[in-house]
Amino acid sequence: MKIETYRAFLKIEDSEAIKKAFFDTLIETNHDPKFFVDWAKVKANVEKYKVELSILNSLIRHKEFERALRDILIRYPEVLPCFPLLIAVRERKLKLIDDFSSSRVNIDDYDFAPRKLTEAEIGKIINFVCQTGLKYFFLNLSTASLQDYLTGIEVGLNTNARKNRSGKVMEFLIENLIQKCRNQLKIREFIKQPEFKVLEKIGIGIPKELKHRKADFILIKEPAKVINIEANFYNVSGSKPQEIVDSYINRQEELKRAGFYFIWITDGYGWKKGQNQLNKAFDKIDYVLNTKLVRDGMFIKILEEI
Repeated sequence: MKIETYRAFLKIEDSEAIKKAFFDTLIETNHDPKFFVDWAKVKANVEKYKVELSILNSLIRHKEFERALRDILIRYPEVLPCFPLLIAVRERKLKLIDDFSSSRVNIDDYDFAPRKLTEAEIGKIINFVCQTGLKYFFLNLSTASLQDYLTGIEVGLNTNARKNRSGKVMEFLIENLIQKCRNQLKIREFIKQPEFKVLEKIGIGIPKELKHRKADFILIKEPAKVINIEANFYNVSGSKPQEIVDSYINRQEELKRAGFYFIWITDGYGWKKGQNQLNKAFDKIDYVLNTKLVRDGMFIKILEEI
């Protein structure tokens, strides 16, 4: 760490006390009430298939289910993308093993892109609906609205994006601070999620080894000071933090050789069991901040000094 910067900001002389202040102010979570479900996205995903789901509603409790399904597939092939969604799968092309216990494994390809179907393809889709249990669902479980059912599925699928949303919270904090201080910091460019090769387009040379690396943020101060900012959050411990620390130490070395700067913002109780790795980062990386230090103004202070 750039010890003098930390001493000046925190008014703490001892480096071990500085590290302790960092660890003592780690936060347990960065989840706010909006973290759990992106309701606007859920609504948009369901609305996208509103007409198609209305057509498929006619299959609910239908006494001649397979005949009715065949008629729909012939007349309304646009319903095809709905079938994988109804089993909580977003992909339209699936590969499935016919019978995993069989001595001879046969893998079938299923394509749910909307198109006019051949008779063989219609039979294959009907077979898929029967074997996946969707027929059972239509005849025994479904109520009056597939839209309501798909809404529930979309809520479930939406939870898979929570890890990304956790990272987005950190990115939003940084972006918000920088935009507020853009003029004060004399920012020429502020780029989110770029590859470093983007610098070539604005007349800044870039080493070959960095060219295709991706950054969370690249900030360019007038006239041409390049700052790479990375942000993440760890609420569990494991091997990944060690890998990240090593990669960021290497990143800073590469950036320094190019005359660039590096700031790492990280937080989370996962570091409570990973103190050795983070201590290594303090020893090797100039600027390691948590969200408390960012909110208290140290992040902006560092950007002013660079």
